[in-house]
Amino acid sequence: MTNRQAIAADIEPYSLSDESVEKSFLDAAMRFGVDALADEEYISDMKQIVAMASMLCLNRVRVLESENIGGISQNFNVQKLEKRIRAIANEAGLSPDLVLASDSEDTVTFMRGW
Repeated sequence: MTNRQAIAADIEPYSLSDESVEKSFLDAAMRFGVDALADEEYISDMKQIVAMASMLCLNRVRVLESENIGGISQNFNVQKLEKRIRAIANEAGLSPDLVLASDSEDTVTFMRGW
């Protein structure tokens, strides 16, 4: 299994473009100061990076109510997305606040020192 496939497993049943998944992975790897690629083999050392990337992917679709790409449509429930983000964070020992936007702001919060 690759890092990309691990992210896809984390965010299932939601799906994002390969580019979105790859960017999320690279952003997460940079935040952890790790040089890694989405298509490399998933190993336990990548658990938090893959979790962070998965959280970033799900956070990206929180602003959508629905999406229709090439005849395939997805509907999004913000509460369910946030619940899944929190579950992924907890499983990896991360804070969900690393990606969840504050209710008073329209920005994503990134915290150092997790």
